[in-house]
Amino acid sequence: MKKCLVTLTLLFCSVIVFAQAKPKPAQQPVVPQLTNILTGSGLPFKIINDSVAVIPYGGENIASYDVVVQKIGDLYIVYTNLSEDLPGKLDATKYKYLLQQTDHFDIIKIGMDSDGVFYLRADVYKMGISTAILTRVIKQVANVTNIIGGDFKYAIK
Repeated sequence: MKKCLVTLTLLFCSVIVFAQAKPKPAQQPVVPQLTNILTGSGLPFKIINDSVAVIPYGGENIASYDVVVQKIGDLYIVYTNLSEDLPGKLDATKYKYLLQQTDHFDIIKIGMDSDGVFYLRADVYKMGISTAILTRVIKQVANVTNIIGGDFKYAIK
């Protein structure tokens, strides 16, 4: 009887020892995908939220403007607000010129929203994107914005 009692006690103690919860390792903070991909670009950026970042730019024709990168679902939308970057220069007489410019650039589109605000943008699918490709798209959006700013500054009246 004593052997049985001792065996049961040892068995009970071993169950208690092995059944204790193991401490979990500290979890690393989750870095949003947008922050992760922009960090390697070498461009200065400010994260607005998990899905929007702003990259300040300046050029020869437009002193200061922002390129916005927005992640929506499986898409990265890289854009500038032309109406904000070229205040007072975009009106109905310039629509045809802006639409024609879409043909001159690789992935850049120029569009207008229902409020009459013009955007220069590029849409890139998340699948297969790399930091190098996204950086190239951001730089192209910035450069085309500066080019169009120069066209309005010198040629378009």
